[in-house]
Amino acid sequence: MTATCLRDLNYYLRLVTYGVVSEDVTPIEEIGIVGVQEMYNSLGTPIPAVAEGVRAMKNVVSSLMTGDDATEAGSYFDYLIGAMQ
Repeated sequence: MTATCLRDLNYYLRLVTYGVVSEDVTPIEEIGIVGVQEMYNSLGTPIPAVAEGVRAMKNVVSSLMTGDDATEAGSYFDYLIGAMQ
């Protein structure tokens, strides 16, 4: 995992939180997904590594939540991960 990938995990966690609070993927889509491929390609950061970092974050967050809450938050993480692939 690169330093860029690690730096951006906080950013993606914040975007997932915005999605959960607003009950909408629009913040994730408009802020977090647009231009991701171009940005990471220009920086030489492998997108699969970023997606794996988000997946690991999802696992940790889910382990700290109850069933329904973990499922709801997990859907926003999954949306973000899917957009990176």
